[in-house]
Amino acid sequence: MVPLIDMETSLTHDQVLNEVGDALGVMDDIGMALMAPDGYQRAKDGQTKGYRWSSYILGLVNRYPGRFAPTANGGTNPNWLQQKGGKSKHYIDKLQKHVRTGVYAHMGELDFRHYMSNSQCKQGKTHRDSDIALNRENGHRLFKLAAETRVPFVVHLEPEDQALATLEEMLATYPDAPVIVAHFGQIRHPEKQQRFGPDLVRRLFGQYPNLYYDLAAGGPGRRYKCSNVAADTVIWDGPLDGQRDHLHAQYKALLTEFSDRFVMATDFGGGRKRLSEYLREKVALLRLIIRDLPDDARHNIGYRNAWKLLTGEAWSG
Repeated sequence: MVPLIDMETSLTHDQVLNEVGDALGVMDDIGMALMAPDGYQRAKDGQTKGYRWSSYILGLVNRYPGRFAPTANGGTNPNWLQQKGGKSKHYIDKLQKHVRTGVYAHMGELDFRHYMSNSQCKQGKTHRDSDIALNRENGHRLFKLAAETRVPFVVHLEPEDQALATLEEMLATYPDAPVIVAHFGQIRHPEKQQRFGPDLVRRLFGQYPNLYYDLAAGGPGRRYKCSNVAADTVIWDGPLDGQRDHLHAQYKALLTEFSDRFVMATDFGGGRKRLSEYLREKVALLRLIIRDLPDDARHNIGYRNAWKLLTGEAWSG
């Protein structure tokens, strides 16, 4: 069984206290060797103004150092979504401060262009329907921080045509910033996402060696409730309304040729089903994605690439 490293996931404080313990055995069973979960801000205390940085993920790492990687607070909070900054109380300023201490191996996931999830769409919750350009001031601060420290981060960036153009601009401006784009092949509004495809991704990989994608993707035939698309993940073989459980030939070729540019991710977070149950289901899907790839590619995507991003050193095992 190829070991896996999860490079895009989140844990609430309650999940750390109440769900991690009984998930450890499941992690062993499914081959989840290491997770890099970002954290959420601390609860309101009536005193702290601005973003309330939390350190419970570091406590989790100290308790289980071989299972979790030190990861910062993620950028899904209102302070980040409102693009506040320039004062020590704001999220981006605190992220810079904490990452520069050298404590964190990963910054976590930050929202830029983010559509509502299925559950958010159903409930009419629009707070995560964000549209932040990568090249705004805080985006430059984030990319510069990664370039200076070599600490990777994940961007949630729906591959709209303009967003992809801005991604290229930032990758070229900060060639030393290790950037992971979340949810490879997720196309939920194809009318806005006409540029994305194997040819474009191949060109991006060729021009920008600092670009990676994570494979927190949907399974064959997954529907997106906020649009009329028949299936929201394009990597699977077959028409959208009849996808099969193996990769489309062009995407299989892409993952094989550029197996050094993809990482695993489960996309866990607050509001999900229990961690142990979620991991079993998600890892089964991740293994389906890499099932038919060459052995070396499966090992690269499973853990080697993530290890290099987290440590700066190639896997030597």
